[in-house]
Amino acid sequence: MATMVRTSMHFLSKNDLYSTTKPYSLRFEPPEGFPRSNITLERHEDLQIEDARPIIDEFSLEKQGFRIINLESKMAYEDFEDDARIVEIYLSEVANALQELLGASHVQIFEHTVRKRHEEFPVATGEPYRWNQPTSMAHVDTTSTWAADMVHRLNGDKAEDLLRGRIQCVNTWKPLRGPVRDWPLALCDTRTVHPDTDLEPADLVYAEYIVENRQIYHSHRHKWYYVSDQQPNEAWVFMQSDSDPSGISGVAHSAFPHPSSLPTDPPRESVEVRALVYYANADVVVGSYSRRT
Repeated sequence: MATMVRTSMHFLSKNDLYSTTKPYSLRFEPPEGFPRSNITLERHEDLQIEDARPIIDEFSLEKQGFRIINLESKMAYEDFEDDARIVEIYLSEVANALQELLGASHVQIFEHTVRKRHEEFPVATGEPYRWNQPTSMAHVDTTSTWAADMVHRLNGDKAEDLLRGRIQCVNTWKPLRGPVRDWPLALCDTRTVHPDTDLEPADLVYAEYIVENRQIYHSHRHKWYYVSDQQPNEAWVFMQSDSDPSGISGVAHSAFPHPSSLPTDPPRESVEVRALVYYANADVVVGSYSRRT
């Protein structure tokens, strides 16, 4: 019998506003009188999430849109406080793993983020956090349109050649220490999500650029999974967009408060890497960059 946990998670609330106005959230101080966000959320208190540990080998990127891989790193725990070492060592490890896993011609990493939960989270301290915090709102990181824009942004006049081939946006997420019992990551089986009705494109507006992601409306048909006691060598790989319409449209995901977590459990720490994955035009030399949000 499957082991379920009952917990809470935030979802985009049904709002007539979104039929005419796109959801947005400003990531900078707005002008006086301008709302920082028009996103309204609803918290679902009785969400069921299945422990995938007993069936971990049954997941695939082609079906559910996610899987666990063994990702051994040369990075020590303390190395993840050094951004230069992350770029030099860990991003290469992720790129190589994704290229081998997916049979890609090229992997171009464009973002990495280290998250270390503050002891007060999810209660806001009112002060800036040193580290990014877990996300308690279900979402998909990107859209295929935004991914295409990122291809242009990274590759300039080579972009059009690259865009003639298939391009996926992929997230790789792993703990920095384990076992994870505090705010683990949950992912939703993409086969249980109706993209046309369950997903809502939204803008995260930074001072220099805009990220188009997708918020998700709650549905009882959705099937959520997590892996109990996840270890640092166990990395989630999950799809976020695909230029091929027959591919995975994007896996919704979020951290969640585990009901069995104890005050003595160490706060969750993790690293995630977002990458564009190319399958054609391998002779086109592309650059890559990494930024920390």
